[in-house]
Amino acid sequence: MQSLNVAQNGIWYLRECLQYYTGACAYFVLYAAALVYVCVKGSRREKEIFIPCSVFLLVTVYNPVSPVLLDRFFDVNSEYYRFFWLLPVIVLIPYLAAKLIMTRTDAGQRIVVSVLIAAILLSSGKFVYADGIKLAQNIYKMPPELMEVSRLIHEDSDVEYPKAFLEYEYNMQMRQYDPKMQLTIDREDYLYVITNEYTDEMLNDETHPQYRLLAELIKLRDVDMDAFVDALETSKTEYVVLIKDHPRIGYLEEAGLTKVAETEGHVIYKYDVKEPYIFELVDYSVVY
Repeated sequence: MQSLNVAQNGIWYLRECLQYYTGACAYFVLYAAALVYVCVKGSRREKEIFIPCSVFLLVTVYNPVSPVLLDRFFDVNSEYYRFFWLLPVIVLIPYLAAKLIMTRTDAGQRIVVSVLIAAILLSSGKFVYADGIKLAQNIYKMPPELMEVSRLIHEDSDVEYPKAFLEYEYNMQMRQYDPKMQLTIDREDYLYVITNEYTDEMLNDETHPQYRLLAELIKLRDVDMDAFVDALETSKTEYVVLIKDHPRIGYLEEAGLTKVAETEGHVIYKYDVKEPYIFELVDYSVVY
């Protein structure tokens, strides 16, 4: 959801979120159709279960004005889409599909209804293999180059838990693959930087040195080199991994970082931290 922003999309934010996850809002249409069926043909118990909560959702979560109003008080860009997995939504459609099939007394009717429901579900979204079947290249289901970057950093580092700055995709994947790799930039900082700019006040904030790193290497904004190096030192960042044709490669070399390794598409630079941070796992083996 990092590409969507309430401030930019306004009341269309809800539609953009639905399309992002369901494709042309088809799943929402099926949900609305299922709700209408329950109102007209459903039993009393079904109406008691599904209608009250669905009405509440339609006037709040699925009201296009809601995210706009909520954004005035909270940053909903990162969390609002989680509402789409609320229980009434993901339960009603499969429940109704199962009911329509199981209430058919004739075997032929069950087959016909099953085929029709399957056709509706398949045609109302994007086929899971629409882009072809992509077989995993390894048991970790990670890009081999990412695994190579991890190996090269560990081989070069003198500590068990090295700290590295990686670009967005590798940063997101590395946290799933290598638990011993400390990441300078957390997920929320990356989600922020994609759709927002840093103010001078933010760049001068000594408590958040990662802002300067992101401004220079991701937003390509000119940051004073001394301030950039200070950000590396303060955040204890030992490695910086960028694609080979990144426009800030020369900047890193001028700042004093040295190239220690490279892969097919990435280059790994090292900064000699004056006072390396030694990370130690908390010992939970003794429970008091």
